[in-house]
Amino acid sequence: MPASIARLIRCLFIVLATLAACHARGAMASEQVVDVPLGQGASISYLLTQQDGSQPQWVLVMFPGSEGDLKLSQQPGGTIHIREKNNFLIRARNLFVDSLFATAIVDAPSDQPGGYPDAFRASPRSAQDLAQVAANLRARFPLAKLVLVGTSRGTISSAYVGRALPDVWNAVVHMSTLSSPARGQATPLIGFDYGAIRARQLFVQHADDGCYLCSYEALKRIADSGQFALVTVHGGDARSKPCEAMSHHGFYGREEAVVAAVKAWISGRPWPDDVG
Repeated sequence: MPASIARLIRCLFIVLATLAACHARGAMASEQVVDVPLGQGASISYLLTQQDGSQPQWVLVMFPGSEGDLKLSQQPGGTIHIREKNNFLIRARNLFVDSLFATAIVDAPSDQPGGYPDAFRASPRSAQDLAQVAANLRARFPLAKLVLVGTSRGTISSAYVGRALPDVWNAVVHMSTLSSPARGQATPLIGFDYGAIRARQLFVQHADDGCYLCSYEALKRIADSGQFALVTVHGGDARSKPCEAMSHHGFYGREEAVVAAVKAWISGRPWPDDVG
């Protein structure tokens, strides 16, 4: 693509991202914690965020990073309690939500009080749990398409659950992928075959992600080898440690443009492969 056209697309996306953010802030979004029963008395919860009165075409089923132990709860008056509020997917959820998009942020199962160890994220049990979440969402939104989204350690879930449930997901989005497992961390992703995921896939990675588990060069090799869509993010700010959310790893300062690019790719509109 000629450089002049690429610059024009980036400029247009900055404008569109700003307009989308203003629209998202202006629209009324409602939230509720939904409990889904699992076997043997366990359950799994998700935080559903949607525009009031909407029938979304897309529901983004989201796995935040870290241990994923969100401790979701809702008070009788409607107040939501959720941990990991700085996580990109959690803090940006209202940017994703509009008349066409809703989000469902998944908590750890009730019988996993420590959250999601890496091995559990990669287990058949985790995929079975998400099949129940997906069935609950399909009952609520029978016409919507489901998109699996993971960020950071949540990309272990987006990889394994994306592969295990091929008939559930219209698309899978991996953000800040753990592309360079090391020091005993993210070992389930060593040699993972992304080509085994049937749904179309998008990778979103900051070119300057300083987290030692998230080499941009390693991620680009993965995307290039499988001819997967890739959005490369530049710029922003860093106010936390490299593997934490308020840094390039969490797209801090680039939230609006990143969300706009992801939504454009999901819905089949023109999307930038470079955000900055």
